[in-house]
Amino acid sequence: MTGRKTARLSRRALLQAGAAVGATLGSAGAISLSGCAPPSKSVLGGVRFVFIVKTVNSDYWQTCLAGGRAAAAQFGLQALQFTGADSESNIQRQIELVEDALAKRPDFLVLAPTSATALDATIDTVHKAGVKVILVDSAANTDTYDSFLATDNHAGGLLAATTLAEAIRKKTGAAAGQVGYSTFLSGVGSLSLRDRGFVEGLKAYPGIQIVAHKDAGGDQSVKPIGIVADTLTRFPKLVGYFADSLITLQGAVTAFRENHVDSSKVSLVGFDPTPQLVQLLRNRTIDGIILQDNYQMGYGGVAYGVLASAGLQVPKFINTGVTAATPDNVDSPNIQGLLNPKTQHSIGLRTTS
Repeated sequence: MTGRKTARLSRRALLQAGAAVGATLGSAGAISLSGCAPPSKSVLGGVRFVFIVKTVNSDYWQTCLAGGRAAAAQFGLQALQFTGADSESNIQRQIELVEDALAKRPDFLVLAPTSATALDATIDTVHKAGVKVILVDSAANTDTYDSFLATDNHAGGLLAATTLAEAIRKKTGAAAGQVGYSTFLSGVGSLSLRDRGFVEGLKAYPGIQIVAHKDAGGDQSVKPIGIVADTLTRFPKLVGYFADSLITLQGAVTAFRENHVDSSKVSLVGFDPTPQLVQLLRNRTIDGIILQDNYQMGYGGVAYGVLASAGLQVPKFINTGVTAATPDNVDSPNIQGLLNPKTQHSIGLRTTS
């Protein structure tokens, strides 16, 4: 026999697989990365999946993929491909990758959609073909997916607003003055939610005025720097800046350095770390980095893909959490666990009904 049926396990085998993975998830929905016995590879060895992120050219997405690889290794799955486009703005390439994944006839697909709308039809096609779909990090407007693991990005934006306001208060004596912020790419669901949360969060600080909002348009080279430099030139009294992604935070850091911004007077907060950015946090050039648990998204995406493939009910949304790293807490165990996820002994998945 050839075709899709030969690529899939029997219903009984999939249910055994689901039970095995479910045992590691536990009744409270927590994934334990140590101290648990992995399910037998004879049970899970026939489960096939593809994992597609927005781009492979990013520390953030490589960490997410690392989580997926860890789960695949622990459960003994057939990982057909870990891949992504060359840029987060290359939406067409991601659509092509999803179409290629469907041709491989996997049991499930783990996907971080580049666009909240452009992938909808493709996701619908995959789901209608009987492939389970697990979304991670960013939402799609379609509901034809099985589970979605992500940061509560609106809450992340609120946290960024509080972190920036308090940093401004420490430096100037009051949470007041002009601030700006930048978006990596309009239309991306996760970024739109962060920006909305940031704007709403600053309403609690009536002395703070947003004077500039710039869009990098998905550019990963010079524009994330230029839009911040332009804001610094136009508003010389700026007291704070927020960058809603890793690329825009790196751009802001470069613009601050090239424009000789005094970090003792101007505060900077943004999303997602690199080792270089963490060092800048330690020396107080950056005042806050909003941390997501992207490793957990990758690991949990694969684990819940197995459960969905077994026909078991999985939560529609799983909140993977959001935390602010600051110069004062960067060396705490919790923050270090997020910065160095392979040291985490336990990963907790909080489900939202």
